[in-house]
Amino acid sequence: MLVAAEEAEWVQWLDEMHLLTPLRVALVVLVAWLVVVVLNRVIKHLLDHIVGRGVTQPRTEARRRALASALRGALVGVVWAMATLTILSEVGINIGAFVVTATVVGGAVAFGAQTMVRDLIAGFFVLAEDQYGVGDEVDLGLASGSVEKITLRSVRLRDGEGKVWFVPHGNVQRVANSSKASAAWLDLHLDRSSDLDQALAVAGRLGTELHDDPAVGPSLAGVPVVVGVTDVRDDRIVVRVKAPTLPNEGDAVRRAWRVLALAAFSRGELIAPITPTTVVHLAHGPDDPAPG
Repeated sequence: MLVAAEEAEWVQWLDEMHLLTPLRVALVVLVAWLVVVVLNRVIKHLLDHIVGRGVTQPRTEARRRALASALRGALVGVVWAMATLTILSEVGINIGAFVVTATVVGGAVAFGAQTMVRDLIAGFFVLAEDQYGVGDEVDLGLASGSVEKITLRSVRLRDGEGKVWFVPHGNVQRVANSSKASAAWLDLHLDRSSDLDQALAVAGRLGTELHDDPAVGPSLAGVPVVVGVTDVRDDRIVVRVKAPTLPNEGDAVRRAWRVLALAAFSRGELIAPITPTTVVHLAHGPDDPAPG
């Protein structure tokens, strides 16, 4: 009882000195600051779990910064908004009107900005799942090209013609990322009379030569594998070889493959299909000489 009485007198003295309200405000600010510090540590540990602890590649750092900015902005904003309302209540301001106004304005903003909210949520999962990042070659359906910049709301692409595309994440329904795992499909169009066993053997040897080529070998992620006959037509058969490539190296591998295939055709190891030739006879008038 004595402690309670002394405490009551202490509190009463602070109130008489007009220090009780400032202390309560300072306590609210201190608690909000501590909560923000704890949230920052939680966000850091969460991102270490999602992105990877100790990974310092530029792509990973960009993902980490974007995710940290999104999480920190949302959570810290909520904390300080609650702290502000509490401080207003402590200084004697009726926060009922603020709450009602904020509810109405928040509902209107949420309704008007629902597309942006959708883009932000979709962007968060794009970054968290590492669907695509800076430097990737992607096809987003709406546009395709190399990713130059990615934010929480949109991605900027540059296509092969130099055009720059800005695509909001919320509009992306499918993603084809050729930089994740690439493979070049190498076809040989052969005459139907070709010896199939010999053709498959030559295709395998060409794949080995492609892998051993010092100019092209570094672009491959493994030895090309003969898939087999993938198409049979009236005048030809198609033998396919699958070559695992490093990201964005498929075109270089296909160009080198065409050179090797042309050399094999020139040596007579492979027989090219004969393309039918269409002959067009022009009609002649009575005064025109007959065709010889």
